[in-house]
Amino acid sequence: MTVSLAVYLFIIQFLSFIIKGLAGFGNPLLSNPLMAMRLDNKVITPANLILDMLVNAYIVWKNRKAFELKIALPVAVWIMLGVIPGTLFLKLGSPWVIKVLLGILIIGLGVEMATRNSGQNVKSNVFIRNIVSVSSGIMAGLFGINMLFLSYLERVSVERQQFRSNICFVFLIENIFRSMLYVVNDMFTTYSLQIVLISVPAAILGVWCGSRIDKSMQEHSVKKLIIGIFILGGISILIKALIFRS
Repeated sequence: MTVSLAVYLFIIQFLSFIIKGLAGFGNPLLSNPLMAMRLDNKVITPANLILDMLVNAYIVWKNRKAFELKIALPVAVWIMLGVIPGTLFLKLGSPWVIKVLLGILIIGLGVEMATRNSGQNVKSNVFIRNIVSVSSGIMAGLFGINMLFLSYLERVSVERQQFRSNICFVFLIENIFRSMLYVVNDMFTTYSLQIVLISVPAAILGVWCGSRIDKSMQEHSVKKLIIGIFILGGISILIKALIFRS
């Protein structure tokens, strides 16, 4: 790996993990397309998986006092159940129109989140939770896009620390599950591990900067940021689906 590429990866990961430190998600929206300009997805995805697993574990531990296992664990379990049929559906093909609809749905949910009465007390609904979680798991199995459940946890989380901790716990369970699949299929390479070694200090610095910025932001400002990143994810999915019809 050249020095210029190492510096390039460090800067990308640093900027993307500032977003992670602020919102608890969204770093792949920046890092994946920029890293793909220089590297193959076969080395990017395994490398980012290891990195995300470490960072998600750290965020869960850091916000453990706000963590709600009874909220996050059922979501994680139902997502894993959804990943199984989603992966099977992948073998039958993944029409681009499904990804278009997914992008539109995520944008619509983001708009609903932005226009909802912020003072409204939303209670957990088991049926909605399970449907959203399974659907999110199916989409993760089909496209590697695990975002739908965020709209549910954003509704039932009391504060941003709880939201971050809960979603990172769900991501952590998914990361561990996917890591086992990658190990079985021998998808971790020496090059991927080199990327991890370069990215770890960048991620630590990025999350630290993000958490420092977070302390100076008010609750409603961070909430707007979370919704904005969520909508951006839907737009990204929609654009890629329309451009790359596969």
